[in-house]
Amino acid sequence: MRVFPRYSSPSIAPVPRLRWRTVFGVWTIIGVLLVIQTYITAFGSLPVTLRGHGYTIAAQLARAWLWAALTPGVFWLRRYLAANHPHLAVRLALHLLAALAIFTFGNLLRLWTIYFAFGYFRPEDASPSFVLTQLDARSLIDLYLYALLVAVGYIADLMAQRRDDERREEMLRVQLAQAELAALRQQIQPHFLFNAHNAIAALIRERENDKAVEAITQLSALLRQLMEHAGRPEIELWRELDYAQAYLAIEKLRLEERLVTRFLVDDDCLDVMVPTLILQPIVENAVRHGIAQRRHPGTITLRARRAGLRLELEVTNDASEFAESTSRGRGVGLGSTRSRLERTFGRALHFDCAFNQDGRSRVTLSFPVRAPSTAPETAPA
Repeated sequence: MRVFPRYSSPSIAPVPRLRWRTVFGVWTIIGVLLVIQTYITAFGSLPVTLRGHGYTIAAQLARAWLWAALTPGVFWLRRYLAANHPHLAVRLALHLLAALAIFTFGNLLRLWTIYFAFGYFRPEDASPSFVLTQLDARSLIDLYLYALLVAVGYIADLMAQRRDDERREEMLRVQLAQAELAALRQQIQPHFLFNAHNAIAALIRERENDKAVEAITQLSALLRQLMEHAGRPEIELWRELDYAQAYLAIEKLRLEERLVTRFLVDDDCLDVMVPTLILQPIVENAVRHGIAQRRHPGTITLRARRAGLRLELEVTNDASEFAESTSRGRGVGLGSTRSRLERTFGRALHFDCAFNQDGRSRVTLSFPVRAPSTAPETAPA
């Protein structure tokens, strides 16, 4: 059974992983837009020298790249405040303080770095009066950028939480489907054993001791095969055919010449993976509600072939001469089999039952071909 990861607490929101190339690229684009905005709003007042143009471009790109470096910290602060301060007013006040701190120290660090790089720095540029003159209305763009970054972080976390919820819901749906399939499979196996033991008990009551011993031997061999593949939701078709043949062999000891079996199986579908114990309940249903109710010999025919990318299976049997018996031909095993297939293949499944039509009953099903997950074993001759 496939094991899925578990989460320690559904209340902890997943932290989306930051991609530095994406962060750097986005902020570089914003920096270019800021450069264009600067030239538009201050057209005619900017220096026309190459050095002056370089300073203007570097100043805005430095602002953008500074924010790129601050992005992880702002994202972390938003998550921290959301987790530790439930009151909106408190969070807004703390965000305002953080924005003002970045507004002040971020701009000073950016300006002093640019001044040093272009040779504009003077000792008086470190004075409080210079600091106040630089923190003018043009620098308010940093407050807007902080608000934008907080909003982007909130949206990114919200989307990550939504993806995590969807992923968790999908895992729960898969686990539920697996549990339902396992329950149905466990329902079929006791049902099969009950009927097999009834067949052996009937031989004993009829004092057919040799046949009863042979039937027990064949049932033991069949149970050994089932135990070898216990827990496997799917097996190769040829193994499933072996199960059906073993069950029919047990029934034939009881019904003798009243039961005739035919297997018409194409070689190219023997290694196709099918749900475990998917044929045996259908065959069992054909015996109990068809052949066993007849006064004359009857034939069960099992056909298997590939049709493109689908596997087609058909089980037909001569119906009972008693209409009321064949009308009851939908047993527990057949219903569970259909439910398992519907949960496994969904709308891709074609399943049809026709009972006592023109003296025959037929169960047909087809579903997409599933290749074996490992190297297939050689099917027995």
